[in-house]
Amino acid sequence: MRKLPPKRRYYRNCFLLSGFLFSVHIVWATALDFQKLALDFQQSAISDFVGFTTKGERYPLIHTISELRFRVFTKKLGINRRVETKVCSDHRTYGISVPTASQKFCDDYDNLVELAKVSIAQTQFFENIYLAAEPALLNEIERQRARDAVRVWIRQKLNCLNEEYRCGHDERKMIKRVTNFETEILKTYVRILKNLEKKLFPEEQTATFIKTKDLETLCGFTDSVSLKTPMPGMQLIDPGKFKMGSAKGLPAEHPVREVHLDAFWIDKCEVTNYQYLLAAAQHPFLRKSTFPLQFHDGNYLSNWTDDLMPEIGSELKPVIQVSWYAARHYCNYVGKRLASEAEWEMSARAGIESEYSVEGGVEFLPDYAWFRVNSGSIIQATGQKLSNQNGLFDVHGNVWEWVYDWFGIYPNTNSRNPQGPEIGKYRVLRGGSWSDPAEYLRSAMRRDALPTSTYKNVGFRCASDK
Repeated sequence: MRKLPPKRRYYRNCFLLSGFLFSVHIVWATALDFQKLALDFQQSAISDFVGFTTKGERYPLIHTISELRFRVFTKKLGINRRVETKVCSDHRTYGISVPTASQKFCDDYDNLVELAKVSIAQTQFFENIYLAAEPALLNEIERQRARDAVRVWIRQKLNCLNEEYRCGHDERKMIKRVTNFETEILKTYVRILKNLEKKLFPEEQTATFIKTKDLETLCGFTDSVSLKTPMPGMQLIDPGKFKMGSAKGLPAEHPVREVHLDAFWIDKCEVTNYQYLLAAAQHPFLRKSTFPLQFHDGNYLSNWTDDLMPEIGSELKPVIQVSWYAARHYCNYVGKRLASEAEWEMSARAGIESEYSVEGGVEFLPDYAWFRVNSGSIIQATGQKLSNQNGLFDVHGNVWEWVYDWFGIYPNTNSRNPQGPEIGKYRVLRGGSWSDPAEYLRSAMRRDALPTSTYKNVGFRCASDK
């Protein structure tokens, strides 16, 4: 008998634990179901919300939820008219009895409504759903030029969340149903709204200041001579032919074949943190916190301390920790593109068929490139070494550079404007880096990497058609 109380406590604790685990499982399953629904209808809801906000609707979120619910009910319950859910709404709101014929339909209706209500009230689940949707939201706001309208809505919503009596009547009822004005839930919503405003108006945040003189001295980004050219900061490569590849190098560099290229422009320097910062400030899609996860390996801009804060003193160093997708998107955003592998090699060789586009050979390589013997094991500011004969800086060393092509074996035949294989698994890297030995800096040297990869010694430069 003396052992019975401990047993009772033991069974009671087991029961409570199993009950807790069961409830966690139900909540987690509910969240996953809601996440799937949110993903299915994400784009339409975002477009609706931004559209209602731009039109000056007093409660754009309420209108958006109404449209979203109708879409969900249409897909999940097969309704064609909003009036079909009225009897269910009246039952939920006023307790009016549901006709027998509509009972099953209203049960399904209630389950969908409860699914959304329970999931949104779980702040962690809601925040994860929002963060996944944020890049698309920012893009849609930019597309509809709705930054100012959304800011007005954010301010109204912050007033409402901070003090329930500053809400509009319908808005207060909705927020009360979802949050019951509980402190932790409100904190989550407030944090999300403040971060959204910050990302919409980055120019109001503290940004790195770069002297114009520094840019003039380096790559001609803003100097008066470059501004007179059609493509400031870029070098025109004339049409012509060259021998691509190497007979003595790695198997991936074989065979040597003659390649003919049309004229093209290419950046004089590797894209710097400063240039990338300017683009990210104008284009939220590229920011550290919002660049989609499917386009990188989780370490995108990991050396930046925040969306608009590169490492102190790194402004004129090449941007690194960028995937092939990020490099391509940046180039497209600024009106350019990634160079093809053939374009990169032609511009790097500058008419020189030897291993390096350096007069005098490898002995003079330290005058033109940062690599293992002279970099001090760190990345260096761009444009400090001599340029090659085409006027390009750091084509050898400092950082590997993404090019457009899929990695694959070279064809045996000569070709004009080749673009590499049509499909593949890996993209091509060219040029070598600050951490590599001299042989990795050869003009024909090529490496491969997954397009989602980010590395501390990989950056890029852009090209453009003439």
